[in-house]
Amino acid sequence: MPKIGKVHSGSLAEELELEPGDDLVSVNGQAIHDIVDLQFALACEEMEIEVKKPDGEVWVIEVDKNYDEGLGVEWDNPTVDRVHLCHNKCVFCFVDQIPANMRQTLNVRDDDYRLSFLHGNFITLTNVKDEELERIVKLRMTPLNVSVHTTNPLLRVRMLGNKRSGEILRQIEYLAKHDIEMNTQVVLCPGWNDGEELDRTISELAPFFPQVRTLSVVPVGLTKHRRGLHSLRPCTVEEAKNVIHQVGRWQEKLRKELSSSFVHAADEFYVIAEEDVPEGSYYDEFGQTENGVGVIRLFLDELDEIWPRVPQALAVPSRRVGVITSVSAERTIRSSLSRLERVPGLSIDVIPIRNDFYGHQVTVAGLITGGDIVAQASSRVQDADVVLLPDIMLKDDEDIFLDDYTVAAVSRELGRPVSVVPATATGLMYGVLGYTQSLPPRRRYEATLREPKDQLTAGY
Repeated sequence: MPKIGKVHSGSLAEELELEPGDDLVSVNGQAIHDIVDLQFALACEEMEIEVKKPDGEVWVIEVDKNYDEGLGVEWDNPTVDRVHLCHNKCVFCFVDQIPANMRQTLNVRDDDYRLSFLHGNFITLTNVKDEELERIVKLRMTPLNVSVHTTNPLLRVRMLGNKRSGEILRQIEYLAKHDIEMNTQVVLCPGWNDGEELDRTISELAPFFPQVRTLSVVPVGLTKHRRGLHSLRPCTVEEAKNVIHQVGRWQEKLRKELSSSFVHAADEFYVIAEEDVPEGSYYDEFGQTENGVGVIRLFLDELDEIWPRVPQALAVPSRRVGVITSVSAERTIRSSLSRLERVPGLSIDVIPIRNDFYGHQVTVAGLITGGDIVAQASSRVQDADVVLLPDIMLKDDEDIFLDDYTVAAVSRELGRPVSVVPATATGLMYGVLGYTQSLPPRRRYEATLREPKDQLTAGY
């Protein structure tokens, strides 16, 4: 049964005097088996909940609430019961490439359809049983995010290391037939599922549109901690260009047939190829920004939109700013900040951080560690009034990096104030100029057991 891990201040749970350690036995007489049962049970205005306290005492509480109002708690387990773990042995699995001494949640490999529905995790469907597919349909659990990688059954079995992996098209057909929408992805591994295999995957998924809404192609993420794993290599500049052009040809064809581009190359391919990202119209509904698709275009378009409202003067007489960014985003950030060159009294130093922790092939902002920032930025920020970094570098809802450095510790070791700002064009511009009071609160992310996003280009 669900066990409360944390009660949020000002929440309904706090009003009801619920506490960490309490078990939620039932809602309106219905036993709760997992997070999906719980979500449906809480979608009501009159509620009777049965709670078991740590000392064994049982409370029965009647409460009136808004239909969409939650209890305001975090559960000990994000799925209430147990997360469905992944039994694949994917040749590119990022969890297999991280150091053994990382925090426990980063080493969890989930393949749970409930986390896909609730939090947007990508799942392979290989670990989903037929009765669970039926439950997805019955409860209208849509949309889902599905990692396809290839539609070639034999190749998918090889790549995912699971004999059930070859059933993917049957599973997608079943879900599509019952109007379950899906966003799909291919993690592109050179020499494995690129070239003709990528053509095959696109051609076999496109007929399921609009139930299969999108297909993203992202480059494989490889760290320096690959030991005893399959031999893989990153995309070369030429291969990145080829993927961009291959996807472009399919987009041109599918826009005529489906009125949708359908397939998109992740921003990282454009960074590798040193090419400009497409215009916004190519990204349809920007359905996979969480997967690093279209983030740069959204950033640039936002910059154009807000520029007339950006102050052309500092909030203080003079300001020296160190801007921490990733290798992937450096070009975009430098180009954007060039607009501020004529602001009197402003000095900007853009500091791209190489990823020594994971390896230099990992170039995205979401995987930069506090230790690497301290090691590489210390000598460059000694005269800075403030050091800016995007919130995408930090753990969900906490001021902590992947290596458990805190923002306070980074500030202390740099010897300079550190300001965390939203990973947006607005956050960058207003943060640099010192108008941080005009910024929205830090982005908040729902905490899940999702593995690190090795493909994200969000942030700077």
